[in-house]
Amino acid sequence: MEDTNTNSNHIAVFDLDGTITSKDTYLEFIKYVNGTFRFYLGLVALSPYVILFYLGIIKNQRLKELFFSYYLSNHGYKEIEKKGQEFSEKVLPSLCRESASIVLSWHTVKKHDIMILTASSGLWLKKWCDSKGYILIGTEFERTDDRFTGSIDGLNCYGNQKRSLLENYLKGKKYSYTYGYGDRASDRYFLELVDEPYLMALTPKNVTEYWNKQ
Repeated sequence: MEDTNTNSNHIAVFDLDGTITSKDTYLEFIKYVNGTFRFYLGLVALSPYVILFYLGIIKNQRLKELFFSYYLSNHGYKEIEKKGQEFSEKVLPSLCRESASIVLSWHTVKKHDIMILTASSGLWLKKWCDSKGYILIGTEFERTDDRFTGSIDGLNCYGNQKRSLLENYLKGKKYSYTYGYGDRASDRYFLELVDEPYLMALTPKNVTEYWNKQ
């Protein structure tokens, strides 16, 4: 169904990494905080865990926690918060595909609510989302006072957890039509909930051939 009229009672739900952005923002944020050399040095140190992940021995959540512990737990909360705000302003816009921005702008013009539903974290996304007026649901990390524990607070916002979080958000909301955008098989879980799902990265080719609402 094509939405040809302005309707503030619609919502568009977007995965971020790979769908809107050309790179994984978690890894790019780690690189921003630690520098390129330490980032790649860390990849060597963490490579056994990466192999275990691809062998199916450890889960996505555990690998994410190991990366956070290695790269970010030695930084204080205030420092990470400041770096996250800088990243949102200076780096994140350049990671967003122009073709994805066209889709986002279309929904904005139509006065649809826009949600970013992502496995990445508000630590480095919140300021960008706030500046755009986007709703943000993502992965949260535990902290004690001014230090991070390295563990995820709850579950990683990935796969079926994305679906659960979206279901909880939509309860009691009176949206008459819903859109969803994701690029991986794991996004199918939340895309099953929306009226108009798109399982594709928002590249110029995909936007032109499979979405074109301009």
